[in-house]
Amino acid sequence: MAITIFDWIFIISAILFNLLIAGIFILQKHKKEQLTRVFGISWLGLSIPFLVVFINYLLQDKPSWVLVCFGIIILYMIVELLLDYILKIDFRTRWITHIPYILLEYAALFSALAIAIDIDQTLGWVVSAAFWILMGCLIYLYAGGKRKKTV
Repeated sequence: MAITIFDWIFIISAILFNLLIAGIFILQKHKKEQLTRVFGISWLGLSIPFLVVFINYLLQDKPSWVLVCFGIIILYMIVELLLDYILKIDFRTRWITHIPYILLEYAALFSALAIAIDIDQTLGWVVSAAFWILMGCLIYLYAGGKRKKTV
């Protein structure tokens, strides 16, 4: 099956989704709050191409699991928008609120990867590489630093 323009939009957005989060981790490590915010807003901007692709896939009658994966991605982006930008809740300092967020984040990351692999296995590997870059940046963020003990 040929890769459509909407598939390409998804693949590029999924790669940027991972790489922008990776950039946020690096910027947080170096306490670059202004740039972190720019990267975060850019990351939230990806909700537009994701919604465009989602609507197209909905109209194409894609399998339900693809639409559920999209729902998880979009839900994660909405939660991020609400918690970090609208309500400005510091939910990361308490495990009771941070763990559900992390689970949703990983569900979104794996959903993007699953959709990418469904589009094209080789492009799925590219999205996977971006995911592993993100994981490396997460390790870098926490390497060498002591975390505050949370309740």
